[in-house]
Amino acid sequence: MSSISVDENVCMKLSKHLLVWAEEQTYWIASRFLMLGFELDLYSSSEYCMVYWFIYVVLIKLSEKAQLKMVTSNDAVKRKAKKRRDHSKDVARDPQIPPSILLLQCYICLSEGLTMMLAALRNECNQFQRLNYFNTEEEIFNQHFDLLQRAHVPDHISYHLFKESMTNVHFSTLVKYNHFKDAQRIAKELRSSFFNDPDKLAELRQIEQVAEHNRVALNIISQVGSNDDSLKVSFEFSYHPCFAVAVVKRA
Repeated sequence: MSSISVDENVCMKLSKHLLVWAEEQTYWIASRFLMLGFELDLYSSSEYCMVYWFIYVVLIKLSEKAQLKMVTSNDAVKRKAKKRRDHSKDVARDPQIPPSILLLQCYICLSEGLTMMLAALRNECNQFQRLNYFNTEEEIFNQHFDLLQRAHVPDHISYHLFKESMTNVHFSTLVKYNHFKDAQRIAKELRSSFFNDPDKLAELRQIEQVAEHNRVALNIISQVGSNDDSLKVSFEFSYHPCFAVAVVKRA
């Protein structure tokens, strides 16, 4: 009986590891699926807000699953290691966040920052509104994200939740919670972690450039005033194929 119980425990632990891994891979694929739309030029500027919002939601779930996998792996290592310290102290000690998760956090900050900026432009400047007169915004939302919604990736995501989240977004809130500043700070701190990886350093530089230029654009809009009719904002992919940079001009 004891051997059967041990085998069952091993199977349960293995199943848990496989489930966490599969969920993490699912959200990674979903994020790549959404970002690929930018590279293939599948989105219009009036759709950027909903796309970045969906990317943000997916990346949050990806980060959760990645951290869960890390915790699960750490627990397995701790059980095998010799316990030389008091258990309560060991539990209280915060695990070090790996660079891969911090890099993911940079993209979460960029996604949230762009979502909020676009929502504020829609709400206060009447820019980047829907221009497709043949489909409602809800229909476009469902067309872009139908496959993910059918797969419940993530669960309970709908157009109405998106609209509700964007309704009360204003530049005053965006300036207070400057997500671009956070992305830039984390990217700079990560340089030492990837000092021997040229590709990752180039990726961090892209993140810093996107964050810096959007910080400047946000400051200009705040100083000039979002109600200025001469203020024109466009978005370009000058530094990253998926994360845009706001370009502010006066007509």
